[in-house]
Amino acid sequence: MEKAWLTHRGRVRELNEDSVGLFQSAHGVPVAVVADGMGGHQAGDVASRTAVRVIQRKLQDLPREAGTDKWKEGILGAVEAANHELYQMASQDKGYKGMGTTVIASILGLEEVVLAHVGDSRAYLLHDEGLYQLTEDHSLVNVLKKHGEITEEEARVHPQRNVIVRAVGTNAEVEADLIVTPWYKGDTLLVCSDGLYNMVSIDVIGQVLTSPIPVREQAERLLKMALDAGGTDNISLVLVKNDGAEKEKRS
Repeated sequence: MEKAWLTHRGRVRELNEDSVGLFQSAHGVPVAVVADGMGGHQAGDVASRTAVRVIQRKLQDLPREAGTDKWKEGILGAVEAANHELYQMASQDKGYKGMGTTVIASILGLEEVVLAHVGDSRAYLLHDEGLYQLTEDHSLVNVLKKHGEITEEEARVHPQRNVIVRAVGTNAEVEADLIVTPWYKGDTLLVCSDGLYNMVSIDVIGQVLTSPIPVREQAERLLKMALDAGGTDNISLVLVKNDGAEKEKRS
């Protein structure tokens, strides 16, 4: 697999409250995590970093041969553990009160990807030169769109477009969406915070991901585009391309 990740404070925010994790379990299973924190002074930074750390710890022993059901159970358990730790921290320290974070955690198998998702960070899959959004935003504007109260165009400029209705750490329990999708040789998974997709249109992201340049250069190009468009938020992304090498090595 060809991999790259980047995170940047952007041009406006004083602090980068995004955190990224791209690691392997002890048994060689790749895991990618993006978390976009929120809260008071520095609490968002603490929330996102803690979530990534806990998820990495909980998935450290993830076996490759476990199968989809075990992976689903493992990734949901990891997000729940992150939620519990953040909620406890916020309950015990007034400085952390109200902190939380979005989370997308993804397990990258040879033939499928298993994701757990909370918040408005997103995962996309590039397949046959088409870019497909795998996740659904847990945001106020998405709720309004689904009820027909605002249009897609209105959602892009809505004054409350950054309000999320579900986050990790803000309540004692968390409900994560679970997504399982096949992926094939040549496919690319993109996991990103809203600082990317709010600045760079999905069509343009698709054009970059289909360009014949290395994954690292694609990531750098997307980051530059987000910064050039204003960089009004923190920007984080993980790109993983299925080059088929792992499957061929194990067959």
